[in-house]
Amino acid sequence: MRPKILCLHGKSQSGAIFRNKIAGARRKLERTYELHFLDGPILLQDDIPKKNHMDNNDSTSSSDDVPLTYAWWLRNDENGEHLHVREAFHYIQRQTEGKHYDAIIGFSQGGTMATALALTGLIPGIRAVVTAGAPCVDQMFSEATDFTQGNDVIVQSGLDIPKFHMAGETDAMIPVDSTRALSDRGGNGILVLHEQGHLFPTRAAPVKSILDFL
Repeated sequence: MRPKILCLHGKSQSGAIFRNKIAGARRKLERTYELHFLDGPILLQDDIPKKNHMDNNDSTSSSDDVPLTYAWWLRNDENGEHLHVREAFHYIQRQTEGKHYDAIIGFSQGGTMATALALTGLIPGIRAVVTAGAPCVDQMFSEATDFTQGNDVIVQSGLDIPKFHMAGETDAMIPVDSTRALSDRGGNGILVLHEQGHLFPTRAAPVKSILDFL
């Protein structure tokens, strides 16, 4: 049986979209690992075309064949507060209950979630976290700590899990410094820069680095 990796997409994506976008990396990873792509808990209504979308019974696409997109949490633009973070942890706990995963891969918002999730102990057996284009969100870590009810042993175990963070030198959405802060905050992190923008790298060299890390 191949080791399993939980894959968490970025905001305004879905499991299927993320799976397709990283096809080059996915095919190489799937030679060794079984990948499970999870949809986020929050359906982004603003991403759904307004025309007749309520008439569509297909849960994976809109009436105009535009894929449905999701988020792990939302941000209040007025005060900067991040909303539904605790609910996201509960959602992943329910979705992964009774399943074993050896690692978590996350892109952008999903990478932040993956890093904070490691500190909660919700998914026993995680031995590695890989992220790309993921920002540091302090509230995620305070919520993760609260989720453990202050159990320092669980938090420290999560901090000790090796983490591989990739940041794009030309990423116009997530500054390298934010991913660097995530690496520091998440514990036991390695930060690797690539020359591309806001994406999960699929070129041969970074994919080899991911495989070597895992």
